[in-house]
Formats: sequence, structure tokens, C-alpha cells
Amino acid sequence: MFSYGKQIACLAMGAVLIGGAAEAAVPQDALVVGGIEYGASESYVRSVYGAPREVETKFNPVYTGGQATEWEYGNDFDIVFVDGAVHQVEIGARNGVQTAANIAVGTDVNALIATYGQPDAIRGDKYIYFAEGNTSIGFTFEIENGRVDEIRMGLIR
Repeated sequence: MFSYGKQIACLAMGAVLIGGAAEAAVPQDALVVGGIEYGASESYVRSVYGAPREVETKFNPVYTGGQATEWEYGNDFDIVFVDGAVHQVEIGARNGVQTAANIAVGTDVNALIATYGQPDAIRGDKYIYFAEGNTSIGFTFEIENGRVDEIRMGLIR
């Protein structure tokens, strides 16, 4: 009887550990790049970075209502809005823009893992960290030659 109880306790502990391992490494309020958080308003972004160099409308069924607006600031720094709120930030160059945890394009992959932990998913050369409680958003870090080559914050595709 005692060993049966130990087996149940071990199974329960294993279930807790497995459940804990599936949780995201990134709190949703940590989804910040360049001082811009997921869901920030267009007016806030304009107050921080000014007017964009170029504005483009994007059409894709993944966006609410099927469309989004992309503000391009140059030097591979783009912000995508859906219904006036930040839906995604993309950084593709060493331009000084970084996450709130100081990860930028050029950061060593070991520093990335030391900061955010093991990724929740790896798809090819992309390390993906889901937001806690929402696997549709988070960070995607593209890795090239052991370094962060691109950062996307927001919608996980």
C-alpha cells in the first residue's frame, strides 16, 4: 500500500513538473522592444520615435479585420499595428534597439539563453519564447552563426 501511495505521489509530482516546464519563460509585461510594449498605442510610439519614414498597409487573414499598418523607421526597425495597437516589432539590424532585458541583434546565443532560458520552441533557426498564458504572442529570435540576427516581438508566426 505504501509503495502504491509513493507511485501516485511520484506521478502527481511528475505531472506538476511537466506542467511547469510547459509554462512560458517570458511574462507578458516583458514583451518590450526599444521601449515599446506589446499593445502600445500609435500615439505612444509616435511620442517615442516620431513620425515613421514610411507607412504601409498589410493584408493578411492573421490580422484582426484582415489588415494591419506597418510603420518603417529605417535601419531594419519596423512596427506593425492592428486596430491602433502594437501587434509586432521587428528588428533586423544592429541599430541599438533591444529588448527590456538588453538582448539586441548581435547578442551571443548563450547570453540569450542565460537571459530568457531555454526556448519554448525551436523552428529551424528561430528560438521562440511564448508569453505566459498566451502562445500566440512572444519573442522570436532568429539565430545565425551563434548570434541573434533578427528579433520579433508580438505575434508568433
